[in-house]
Amino acid sequence: MTQRTSLLAAVLLLPCAAFAQAPSSAESLSAAYAAASVRAAALRPAAPVRPVAARSFHPHPPYPGQALPENCANLPVVSLKDGEIFKNGTSLGRDASSYQANCDGAVAWQDSSGDLYLDDRRVGDSASRYELSWYGSHLAWQDSSGDLFLDGTRLDSSVSDWTFVKYTGQVVWKDGYGWLHRDGEKLGQAESFAVSARTGVVAWTDAYGWLYRDSDKLGQAQTWRICDRTGDVAWLDSYGNLYKGAGQVASGVSAFTLREDGKLIWTDSWGDTHSA
Repeated sequence: MTQRTSLLAAVLLLPCAAFAQAPSSAESLSAAYAAASVRAAALRPAAPVRPVAARSFHPHPPYPGQALPENCANLPVVSLKDGEIFKNGTSLGRDASSYQANCDGAVAWQDSSGDLYLDDRRVGDSASRYELSWYGSHLAWQDSSGDLFLDGTRLDSSVSDWTFVKYTGQVVWKDGYGWLHRDGEKLGQAESFAVSARTGVVAWTDAYGWLYRDSDKLGQAQTWRICDRTGDVAWLDSYGNLYKGAGQVASGVSAFTLREDGKLIWTDSWGDTHSA
């Protein structure tokens, strides 16, 4: 090959070598976009991590919706395993669907057939609702027919409204004629009533607006309160006179409250606060 031929071949091969080494415009654009995306991702703030709440599991609480009494040293340990119910490690029975335990170690429970038990003793059937006292072993329930029972004794039939006092083991209810009862005591024909959760005292009104504390007639009340802890009843008449029980406490009262410990607090028409 002559010198001229070699030079011509070198010149012809030069563009091919340059094309093989230099990227195309499309490749350059793609690489630039990728690099920009990496830089943007690095500058973008990290998405906040949503915390996952820890799960808590409380199987079959023995006192649903209610706080334990201050003195409850003998509340038993109750557990369910494959439908079998245990109290402090001892089996009470099978097919349990719910239970309540109290501060003296008693356990009331119901099986899947509706039968009701107190510890390992069957006490009733077809129970639609049941309540166990905090102390002792007082057990009230209503069956599917509406009959109301206390400790195995039938109290009334077709009862629609009843309250169980867990601290005292008493039952307060209205019968189909509107008569108000507490256990075996008939209090009167009531329009409304409220029960002191600690004492079992009942405050109630009749169709004429008269207010009663148990069987004691207090007066015609415009508004009234009963203290859960003490059983005190405070009320206001239509003239703004304030009473605690049967005794007048103040006049010209615009608002009042009855504290948990039975302390009566009110505001007069001048905006001043008083207590008794």
